[in-house]
Amino acid sequence: MADTTNPTVPAATGLPTATIEDGNILTIFVPGFDGIKDMSKPTVAELNKPTNLNLSQYLDGTGWKLNHTQEMIKDDREASAQAGEIPGSEKFDGGSLQIVNNVNTDEPNAAFETLRKGVQGYFVRRRNKTQTAFEAGQTVSVFRVTIGITTPVAHAANALTKSQTTFSVAPGSYDETATVVA
Repeated sequence: MADTTNPTVPAATGLPTATIEDGNILTIFVPGFDGIKDMSKPTVAELNKPTNLNLSQYLDGTGWKLNHTQEMIKDDREASAQAGEIPGSEKFDGGSLQIVNNVNTDEPNAAFETLRKGVQGYFVRRRNKTQTAFEAGQTVSVFRVTIGITTPVAHAANALTKSQTTFSVAPGSYDETATVVA
């Protein structure tokens, strides 16, 4: 079996190194808006608290959904024959998680016990470091969120039982532009 956790180096092509994403994403939930003091610089201590929830254990392989887009403002001037655009406001929308759901079994599900409608906190995502602890200098996404509703995902043959939980993201969140500090 190939080692998918280490970067691959293309043979003599001059292409940059590529990393396989499968199994190399960590998504956690930090409860409460007081859980992270500065979203642009979350600390190692804030991110490695035992009270944080490791959501990667519950998300299916395509279970993270969030759109981060930017509106463009038309810039046409009477004095110019050319028209262009300038960057406008950014928007986060369409946030949802598809979570493996063991409803009606004897096994507790921390994701559903924690992520109830109205709960607030932060989702922090890190790529390319598997399930290891957070360290200073790492680049992460930090999203200030409010949890919405949870609904069952429609039954499908040969599929896991899953539910979908929606969430909203507050302005000022950081999409892979925050740096973990000591």
